[in-house]
Amino acid sequence: MIPIQDIAFDKIILSIPHAHRLGLRLYEKTATGLTIEMPYNPELETFPNSGIIANGAITALLDTALGAATYAQLKSYRRIVTLDLRVDYFEKPEPYSSVIVKTRCLKKADQIIFVQGDVFSKGETKPIAHGVGVFSYAEMTASEEMSENDIQDEDPPL
Repeated sequence: MIPIQDIAFDKIILSIPHAHRLGLRLYEKTATGLTIEMPYNPELETFPNSGIIANGAITALLDTALGAATYAQLKSYRRIVTLDLRVDYFEKPEPYSSVIVKTRCLKKADQIIFVQGDVFSKGETKPIAHGVGVFSYAEMTASEEMSENDIQDEDPPL
C-alpha cells in the first residue's frame, strides 16, 4: 500500500477521468483543506456563448473536491463513497470565469467524514455556491489496492 503523502496529490485528482475532463487543478493544499480550480471551458456552459458554467459542472466539481478533501484526511488509500451531497446555489458564476472551490473537513469519525466547500468565481470573495458532503471510507481489498502504476503520468482517455 502506498501512503498518500508519497504521491503528488494533483496526480490523485487527475487520475479520476471526469476530473481530468473538467480540467480540475489542485490550486492549494493546507492542513485544513484544499483549493481546487475548474477553468472556464465552453463545453461546460449552460447555454452556448453565455460564458456561464452550468450548475451540473459545479456539482461535479464539488463532489470531486469534497471527495479529494476526504482523501486528504486519510493516511493511505481507502475506498470512498459519497453518501450525501447537498449543494446550494446563491448566484451564477461570472461569465467566462474559472471557478474555485475551497474545502474544509468538518469532522472525521469512524468510517465517515463530513466536509464542506464554498465555490467562488476566480478572483471573487463572495461565494456563488456552497456544498456539504458526507463520505464513507473503508479498507480496500487486495484486488482494489492502488499501486504507483495506477496513478497515471499521461492524460487518461476521454
